[in-house]
Amino acid sequence: MGHPGWCVNLVSAAGLETGEAVLVVVDEPLLEQGSQLAATVADAGGRPRLEVWSGDRPMQHAPPPVLDAADHVSLCYFVHETALAAEAGARFELMQRVTGHGGREIFMGFVDAELLAGELSEPAPDLVEAAERLLEEVSGADRIHLTSPGGTDLTLRVGGRPWRDDVHPLKPGTMANFPGGEIYVAPHRDGADGVLVADLTVPYTVEGLVDAPVAIHFERGRITAIEGGRAAELLRTIVEEAGTGADVVAELGIGLNPTIVPRGNVLLDEKAGGTAHVAIGRNTGHYGGDNEASIHIDCIFSGPRITADGRPVTS
Repeated sequence: MGHPGWCVNLVSAAGLETGEAVLVVVDEPLLEQGSQLAATVADAGGRPRLEVWSGDRPMQHAPPPVLDAADHVSLCYFVHETALAAEAGARFELMQRVTGHGGREIFMGFVDAELLAGELSEPAPDLVEAAERLLEEVSGADRIHLTSPGGTDLTLRVGGRPWRDDVHPLKPGTMANFPGGEIYVAPHRDGADGVLVADLTVPYTVEGLVDAPVAIHFERGRITAIEGGRAAELLRTIVEEAGTGADVVAELGIGLNPTIVPRGNVLLDEKAGGTAHVAIGRNTGHYGGDNEASIHIDCIFSGPRITADGRPVTS
């Protein structure tokens, strides 16, 4: 009997090598799936260790057994169903522990058994050529201007910051999500002016797609107002409670995966072709920025029109 398709996909996406020590981390609802992934890793020649993300929620730090294991592996899979905004710091702690000594991590949040067995078990498309074309269009630009039919009109200053993607093979000291499908950059902390209108997904707020478009106003990199319906109200609360750095622009991502249809799941929606997202909060580590915060929230919108130093970008 073969292994589940999503497990096979993860082994392939990470470039698992024979003899590698591998940490598999799941939260309690996905313990069975964690065992499936560990078995797939073992049959592929890896040496898996399964740990559970458990404790008093929300956790300020990753569980000690997870961090201990992270020091001794070259690859980590973190598959998470009940992701909490307030645990972003703990998730970053694990990621930095793994990548800090040259390890690799693949993170999957907001997934359940049905999604793993369904869409995430399908073969992943080859997006390398599409990503490289987009990277060529934006690399070296100082300013990115975003507009959309929904009302986005936002300028981001990104000069000198590295553009990255999640579709090339995973390199030592880096992390990615699965499925892949975006290029991204960390704007300067004072480099966002205008309004972002997220008409698709704002995680940690309402379930699924937003109840009403969320308008996030920026001035010199910081949020000055959040307007909209229930999702906007919840986002305001998250930002206020998160404290220092939570109201700062963190990331611009451009989706390029044509097989994904947005449905209110940030793991998938931020990769979908015809979307872009602007995140707030932490952007240190693999993002390439310098803003520390206890949250990282991607706000996704449809129909982006993008220019790089005034030149149209084919998104």
